[in-house]
This record gives sequence, structure tokens and C-alpha cells, in this order.
Amino acid sequence: MKNMKTIFKTNIDKLEVTYTCSLEWRERLADTNRLICGEDNEVVLERIETSTSLYKHNFIIFNRDVFVGNLFFGSYNPNRPYIYLAIDNKMLYTHLAGITYIAQALNLQYYRLSKLDICLDTNKNIINKFYQLLKDEAKTIIVNNKSIKDRRTMIDNLIHFSSGSLKSIHKIKSFIIKGNEIELAGYDKGLEINKTRKDYIKDNLRLNKKIYRLEIRMTNYKQISKALEMCGIKMDEIYYHPFGESLNKVFYYTLNRIIRIKPNISILDYLFN
Repeated sequence: MKNMKTIFKTNIDKLEVTYTCSLEWRERLADTNRLICGEDNEVVLERIETSTSLYKHNFIIFNRDVFVGNLFFGSYNPNRPYIYLAIDNKMLYTHLAGITYIAQALNLQYYRLSKLDICLDTNKNIINKFYQLLKDEAKTIIVNNKSIKDRRTMIDNLIHFSSGSLKSIHKIKSFIIKGNEIELAGYDKGLEINKTRKDYIKDNLRLNKKIYRLEIRMTNYKQISKALEMCGIKMDEIYYHPFGESLNKVFYYTLNRIIRIKPNISILDYLFN
């Protein structure tokens, strides 16, 4: 039997962008229920009413009938004074390059990224390999820059999850490592895709069955800014060029900040071996 070819790819899985605009335009948006714009009137902004939102103004955006995401502003939180766009997950895998045009059509000026998840997806079962690594006594693991020398030491920020049947209660394993500022999650993405019908992720990867994921989660601007600064990458690069080597560099570097093998070996070398 031929060995299965290992495929892996990084992608943005969650993105919230912060924008600014002129005071006059902000006031106009605040009074708008529906706005049609763009070179061919293909960009549509529609107000939605929601009792659970923390923002006074909430909109959905479509581009040529494709759902782009949610735009919102007017927070009661003084730390959230800008205009924010939470991009739809499907958009991140299919039409992300069009975001800059949509912002331009809406007279919004890019300011910074405020939420960012970067994932690495593969058809290799790196979750099982991760648990092999934890049991490998020949390897010393460093978690959040702390070397775990005593294997009996409790690692409070490494959280394990499992599910399965009564006969095999730990059949499906996943984990979260809470970093000093950022978080790493590892899980069987294929199972989630089958439940949520996110087939566009399979199409993006050109995989049909097994998909396993490592996911770096950064939940605010300061975390993103620090991570990118340590990589020597400007935030604008991720916004204007969301695909390519810059994204890979951010993922690999931030992964090593959370967990690595002593002295300074990426766990990816182990997981993909």
C-alpha cells in the first residue's frame, strides 16, 4: 500500500478588522438602514436588530449576494470606539482577498486587526502524535517558556478533552494550551466539518476525509501586535496579503512561544515525522 501523501496548509480562520472613517460618514452610517455601493452597486450593507449585541449599530454585508460578515460600532465599552468587521468564516476560505475592496466601497479606512486565529490543517493525525510526544520520555517539553523536567508536575494550562463511546471514552482527543497571552488548540477538524457542513474548508485544502488542526488564537489587538512584532512582520502585511509566507511565519513563531521541544525545536518536526 502506498503511503498517504501528507498535505498541510495554514489559513486565517477568524478575523476581525478595525476601521475608522470621517465623523460625517460615521453619522451617516448611524442613520442608515440599507446602503448600496461599489463600482457596480454590488456591495450591500443592511442593518439588523439584535437584543444581545453590545453595539448600538449592527449590520450585515453582502458582495454580489455573497455574505461577507458583520459590521458593528457604537460600543458602550470605551476600549472599543472604532468600527469593526467580523468576517464570515466561509469568506476567509473563499473570497478573503476581496475585503480591501469592500472596505473601500464603504468609505472605511483600515486601522488594525483586532481578532486573529491562524490554523494549520493537515490530513496527518497530528493529534495522536501530540499525545505520543507527551508520553515520549526522551523529549523535554517547554510550555510557556517553562521546561517540564519532572513528568509528575501538574501542567494547569494544558487542558485535555475527549469524547467517544462507553467502550472507548477517549476515542476522540483534543487539547488547549493557554499561553501567557495567546492560546493553542488541537482537534479533529474533520469531525467538526461533518457536523457544521463547512465543506468549503475541505475544498480549500483539497481534502475529502481526515483533517486535523492546530489553531493559534489571538483575541485582541495587543496580542496580535506583539506576536507580529516578534516575527518582524507589519500588521498591514496580514491584512493586505493574507496568504503566503508571512502567515506561515506568524503561525510557526507563535506556536513555538506556546510549546516547543528542548532546546529550541518546533513540535511540528515531531508531529510530521
